[in-house]
Amino acid sequence: MQALIWHGPHRHEHGDVPEPTPGPGEVLVQVHRAGICGSDVTAHKGLMGISRPGAVRGHEFAGVLAGGADGWRAGERVAVNPVLVCGTCDRCRAGRSSCCPDLEIIGVHRAGAFAELVAVPVTALHKLPDGLSYETAAGVEPLAQACHDVELARRHGPLGNTLVIGAGSIGAWIVQALQWAEPSAVTVVDPDPRRRDAALRWGATVVAATDDLPRRSFDTVFDVVGVPATRRAAVDACAGGGTVVAVGLGADESAIGWFDVVRREIVVQGANTFTDDSYRKALDLLATGRVEVPEARVLPLTDGGAVFTAMASGTDPFAGKTFLAPDRAPVVT
Repeated sequence: MQALIWHGPHRHEHGDVPEPTPGPGEVLVQVHRAGICGSDVTAHKGLMGISRPGAVRGHEFAGVLAGGADGWRAGERVAVNPVLVCGTCDRCRAGRSSCCPDLEIIGVHRAGAFAELVAVPVTALHKLPDGLSYETAAGVEPLAQACHDVELARRHGPLGNTLVIGAGSIGAWIVQALQWAEPSAVTVVDPDPRRRDAALRWGATVVAATDDLPRRSFDTVFDVVGVPATRRAAVDACAGGGTVVAVGLGADESAIGWFDVVRREIVVQGANTFTDDSYRKALDLLATGRVEVPEARVLPLTDGGAVFTAMASGTDPFAGKTFLAPDRAPVVT
């Protein structure tokens, strides 16, 4: 079958791989749309650590069932929660499944959706409401991440005056999730004027072009980029006793002023994946039209290598969300 294969740093190539064989409790999903995540771009550069040559990534996706299983019919339209957990450990039982020690992600730890077919557990399937497009359905995963990010911040107190660094797709979702969780003043920083304009539509109060912001001004800061400069900017912008939510995976190691973190009692909160509750909440927000979908484009899977190269080099002129579509014709429209 057709797939987009990672062969090493800066080498995504379109080619053939064997069709997956579903295991016990699994079913094949014929992929219609698979979104490119910022972490996929980091992996394309060879900076994720767990990626191996020959891997097929893609964890934001929707499609139709290629076969029936356990109450599901072939041809049903589905979105897939790619986060797989054990469900029995103390973290899962406490409602913190995103910290499960056995957590796996379809498209990261196992073969993903940059392919015509992907094998998924039946427990990961979510039926699509009528009228919900595949592009919108593939956006459930990043919106679930945004909902989880916001909930993590709220564990440490009211969100208050909030800063979002980075207005890509996750940043866009965070701005909108903030409106539904706890409306507050939201400042968005992004170098792209189109993203800044969109952030104002999504509910941002103020937008800025750079990270040159007032120091120690924000109760909650979301770093959606995750490179050394944005991590330092996040800590610098955070008020004493505030919270920095580290979301972006642009780089692994970063130096920040830990004396400053300690003396001003700043909480640095990591944000890893999401829970099934967040996924269901995101699906409901999109299905009921309470969240605006960022500008999107759909490219054939055969263009995947070129678009990854452009995104990784910063030369891609498109500022919205990119989806890849495998070549195989749909089972249903």
